[in-house]
Amino acid sequence: MAQSTEKVESADGTPIVFHTRGDGPPLVIVHGALVTLHTYLDLAERLASEYRVVVVERRGYPPSGSGPGPAEFAAQADDLAAVLAAVGEPAFVFGHSAGGLVALHAVQRDPSLGRRLALYEPPVVYAGPPLRPTLETIRQQMAEGRPADAIVEFFSAIVEPKPPRSVLRPLGDALAFRATGLVADLECLTAMDPDLAAWSGIDIATLLLTGEITDPYGTKSTELLGATLPDTRAITLAGQRHHPEDTAAVAAALREFFGQETAPRGSSPAAR
Repeated sequence: MAQSTEKVESADGTPIVFHTRGDGPPLVIVHGALVTLHTYLDLAERLASEYRVVVVERRGYPPSGSGPGPAEFAAQADDLAAVLAAVGEPAFVFGHSAGGLVALHAVQRDPSLGRRLALYEPPVVYAGPPLRPTLETIRQQMAEGRPADAIVEFFSAIVEPKPPRSVLRPLGDALAFRATGLVADLECLTAMDPDLAAWSGIDIATLLLTGEITDPYGTKSTELLGATLPDTRAITLAGQRHHPEDTAAVAAALREFFGQETAPRGSSPAAR
C-alpha cells in the first residue's frame, strides 16, 4: 500500500517527520528507543485496510530534528500534538516502549488528542534516578566517538539476567547509528518524575500490552500503570518479548480494542 511522508514543526520549531498509509480513522504509532520506522511497517500494513496509520519519527532520530538539549518528554508531547493537529482529528494512539511515555505525557496535558490509547511496556520503572549513572557513562562514550559501546552499555543496564558484553556487541554495532536518539531518550527518562500519581487523572480507555517472555522491567512497568491509570485493560501476548515479532497478534489486539470506540473524543486538534 502506498505511503506518504510529511513534516510538521513542533512548538519549538523542531521538524518532525511522519509517514501515512491507509484510510479510515487515524491510528498513530509512536516508536520506542533505538528502533526504526521499518520495525513498524508490517504492523502498519496490517492495520491500513481499516485505519489511516501514521508512524511518527520521534525527535532525536533522523530524519526528524533533535531540538535543544537536554531532551525532555514535554517537548516530545509537543511533537505528538503537532502531528495530531496535522492529522486533523483525535486519533487512536499506540505507543511502544518510550513512545508510550510520550503518548502518556501528551494526553495527560490534553486528553482530547486521543480517542483510545494502547501502550506496549512503557518503561516507567526506570523513570528518575535508576539510569542516571548509565546516561553519564553513555555521554562519555559518545564524546569519545564510541556509539556502539553506548548501545552495549544501555542494554547491559536494562536486560535481566545481564548477558555478556560480547553477546551484546553485534547489537551495539548494528544500532550505533541510532545512539544520539538513545541519549535523548535517556535524558527524558532520567528527568521524568517517578511518582506516577499525576497520571491517575488520565481517563482515556487504555490497553496495556505485555509480552509473555519479556524483560522484567516490561512486566513491572505494566503492573504499575495498571495500578495507576483509571481505565485499563491488560493483555499478555503469548511468546512475545519487549520487541514483539508477531505483528499479527499486536494488530489483532489493537483492532479489537480500538474497534470498541468509533466516535471521536472532544474537538479536532486542528480546530483549536
